[in-house]
Amino acid sequence: MISLMLIVLFCLSLSPVCLAQEQGYFAQMGQAFTRGFKNIVSFPWEIPYTIGRYDQKNDDNPRAFRDIAGFFDGTFRAVTRLSSGMWDVVFSSVVPGQQGELHLDPKTFF
Repeated sequence: MISLMLIVLFCLSLSPVCLAQEQGYFAQMGQAFTRGFKNIVSFPWEIPYTIGRYDQKNDDNPRAFRDIAGFFDGTFRAVTRLSSGMWDVVFSSVVPGQQGELHLDPKTFF
């Protein structure tokens, strides 16, 4: 009987450690809202950032072609960042959970 009580006590002592890893509703809501707000505010910086990344590539293409490709890719990424931010603010911050987020690089600019 004592060994059974020790096993139960041991299992109960480990349960708070396992539960402490999960975030609460308001913590998830705050993180999703903050991430979304940062993405909404910073989406215009995606275009010059992507142009700079394309410009630093060392390939055989002329610089003008790399800059044009960076502009169009940056525009696409800016729209993606804006829509991801709007989704986080409107939906994910209100209904947090195990929702997958878009993998943006970087996750936020600031």
